[in-house]
Amino acid sequence: MFFGLIFLAATAAASVPAAQEPTADALQSDLQTAYSCQDIDGRKVWKGGLAYYIQSYVYDDGTPDDAGNMATDAVLPEDNSAETMQEFEQACLTMAPTASTSN
Repeated sequence: MFFGLIFLAATAAASVPAAQEPTADALQSDLQTAYSCQDIDGRKVWKGGLAYYIQSYVYDDGTPDDAGNMATDAVLPEDNSAETMQEFEQACLTMAPTASTSN
């Protein structure tokens, strides 16, 4: 009986489709249309439709690349804690673009 319950739970978990993460091409396109947010820990941040993006760390006494050639990391909700996502939401809250009200 105990084995049957474990098997049923494993089967149920396997039948639920996992959330599909965006492809690298989709993220690259999303980053190109993302808007700037407030920096987090001295690193530039952007918000796109699929993810938040943050400037990659610079190692080995390197200097950050110019804005046109800067390495970034995608920040996806399924890969990060609720606290991390809240920090990104706060950084982008006051910087969100506003809709045009012209008629």
